[in-house]
Amino acid sequence: MLKNYIRTAWRNIRRNKLHSFINIMGLAIAFSVSIVLFLVVYFHLSFDSFHDGKSQLFRTSLFTNSIQGAGINSTMPLPLKAALENDIPDIETAVRIMGTVETISYQDKSIERSITRTDSEFFEMFNFPILVGDKTIALSNLQSVALNESTAIAIFGDANPLGKEIKIGRKGSEKSYTVSAIIKDAPRNSSIRFDAIARVQALDDYAVNNMRWDVNTSNIFIKLSSNSNSQLMQSKLNSLVEKYYPEQLAQLKLEHPEVKNTSDLMSLNLTNIEDIHFSGPKSAPLLLIYAIMALGAFILLIACFNFVNLNIAHAFKRSRELGVRKTLGAFKGQLFAQLWGEAFLLYFIGFVLGIVLATQLIPFFNSQFGGGINVSTLFEADFIAIIFGVFLMVTLIAGGYPALKMTNFNLVQILKGNVSTKKPGVLQNTLLVSQFAISSLLICVSIIAGQQLDFLRQKPIGFDKEQVVSIPVGTTEDGRKVLGLMRDKLAGDPSFVSVTGSKNNLGRGKDRRTSTENVDFIYNQNQIFTDWVLADFDYLKTLGIPLVQGRDFSRNFATDSVNAVIVSESFVKAMGEKNPIGKFFGGETSTSGNRIIGVVSDFNVKSPSAEELPIVIHLSASEAINYIFVKTRSDNPQLAIQKLSSAWEEVTSGSEFKGSFLDENLQAWYEVEKTMTTIFGLASTIAIFLSCLGLFAISLLVIESRTKEIGIRKVMGASVNNVVGMISFHFLKLVLVSLLLALPIAWFIAQSWVENYEYQMAINPLTFILVGILVALVALVTVGFHTIKAALTNPVICLRTE
Repeated sequence: MLKNYIRTAWRNIRRNKLHSFINIMGLAIAFSVSIVLFLVVYFHLSFDSFHDGKSQLFRTSLFTNSIQGAGINSTMPLPLKAALENDIPDIETAVRIMGTVETISYQDKSIERSITRTDSEFFEMFNFPILVGDKTIALSNLQSVALNESTAIAIFGDANPLGKEIKIGRKGSEKSYTVSAIIKDAPRNSSIRFDAIARVQALDDYAVNNMRWDVNTSNIFIKLSSNSNSQLMQSKLNSLVEKYYPEQLAQLKLEHPEVKNTSDLMSLNLTNIEDIHFSGPKSAPLLLIYAIMALGAFILLIACFNFVNLNIAHAFKRSRELGVRKTLGAFKGQLFAQLWGEAFLLYFIGFVLGIVLATQLIPFFNSQFGGGINVSTLFEADFIAIIFGVFLMVTLIAGGYPALKMTNFNLVQILKGNVSTKKPGVLQNTLLVSQFAISSLLICVSIIAGQQLDFLRQKPIGFDKEQVVSIPVGTTEDGRKVLGLMRDKLAGDPSFVSVTGSKNNLGRGKDRRTSTENVDFIYNQNQIFTDWVLADFDYLKTLGIPLVQGRDFSRNFATDSVNAVIVSESFVKAMGEKNPIGKFFGGETSTSGNRIIGVVSDFNVKSPSAEELPIVIHLSASEAINYIFVKTRSDNPQLAIQKLSSAWEEVTSGSEFKGSFLDENLQAWYEVEKTMTTIFGLASTIAIFLSCLGLFAISLLVIESRTKEIGIRKVMGASVNNVVGMISFHFLKLVLVSLLLALPIAWFIAQSWVENYEYQMAINPLTFILVGILVALVALVTVGFHTIKAALTNPVICLRTE
């Protein structure tokens, strides 16, 4: 019996090639795209889930509510570790983690790697497997270092690295360490990344910073005991704030005298380790992840709607076959098994083709969006269970409903020929409306996302990004020395205007790193949170930042590299001073600390979509210069890069030149918006394609069933336009209903999303009108092919078809 069902199903698939092709192609495309999107969601939602006791692991953060507004900072002072362990018994252990980029040297090899500085309890708290060595003693010594597998191979090759002595540090400040363990590379879905792990206590400034509560340098993770109470824990953390942050808390109370609760002014908060990936300015937006999941579901839903519609419409062509089978004694269960078996076979073929297509799409998706998904994830037990569950659910619902509908056809009506599909039923109309509503919604959102991206890109950033080259110095060179040599080397070349340096890059260059530094000050009882920018001479000149008041840094003033600063206009506004030149802040008295020598217009040091803080620019004779900026005037960018590369080779000891233009680096500021725009654009294209595919097939089946009616109408005098209008109007009416449903929802979603940005574009209603016209035209073109063909057919031929 089963063999007969399979043979019959395959025969029907082959007999109805166009119907089967449309079904299989639609399902394959939908499954492949949905699988890739679900893989992205699975990757992000599985972040940090591999740690044992993950429900007890938390990262601390400090909430402050100052006069500038509320903010959360996850970088904490070093002494907080001991305070947490000593004052709160429910905390089993606390671990500090801070990342640095340093050079690892062994014999004649030197490589730049990310070094994680932490405490000896690191391997007790986190589940990073040690391949070689003992985790209980891996960090027992201050001069011990654990390397990940990739770094160990890069330095030692196949040799055993245990016990070998290496040097770690920036050039001129290297220290000797002994390799104590080899760790398996951190999985891609880990928020904690490292190439090597060493003790934080080995840093030169540890002793000083471990006594200071005003210097935030590390993330602090805690492990709670299994019987701890979260509500009691929060009250204990509030007590900790009152004990160790008395000055900051007193300042906040002066700024907000109406606030009575300490927790509303300042509080220590806990973020579970599985939620870290979605918290913080550099994290993946959770809203975007859910949006991607919804996209996958929508595309799969449209394919299911197509399948249901096509199978119900196609069932009327098989009504006599089903009537004969019923007359010969076939039971409903047997008919259902046969029809659902055919649907299952179609779905299975589409599902297999979808998986094959998904494996080909994954590399493309990763290259376009920098995703971390891997083809091997497709074959992980958890993901297989999820996808197979989705497949079974979709098959049961989308395949089972048409089969059930067809088996319930009335036998007498079937044999009389009264079962027809001249007009789609309520369910089919509803599914068609839903398809085009979802497609229109996705098109609107993708267009609005693109417009917001363009709006952010066009927003003035306050400095000149054109013809400025950013060069990462790296850790194998002395940044200040290289900066001086580059200045001397390029001084006589008319292709270059000026050279400067900075601690942090603008955007993200070829070293793939970006960072900002935040420092808060108190001035006249006002707490001011700032972006703290370490720069060098000619910073304003190189970046074209206009000076509003005062003067620029000058080599003629020796004290400029000691305590002189240049502030932005928003900083002056936060101070409440009309004439800030010569004013001091950040010191113990009103005549000590940082002295303002100039005021510049506000400019961006991070993405325009992020919160904009007042800026303080300062010099230093000792702090590291990590990036060199060169302003060019050459009309040939490639020639400028070649000249800089040659100069770099001459002034460095063989470090790789990684220069790139600033306008290219700044594209990193818009990655989230660009990703959202592209993904929604692709999804909306696929959705409208699948919708039109279904509409194409449905219109074909409807026209086939109305062939005799069309012939009679033409004989009675109906013109081609009358026939085309009659058939097209029905489908156009459904599309218009879908637009009436989709466009208000699209406007609400778009408005809610845009409101998340500090700089918001004004949504133009014309966008939704144009989308409506576009969708209606696409639907008319899709239906028009069959409609015009039927209208032009000789009525004699039409009347002979039945």
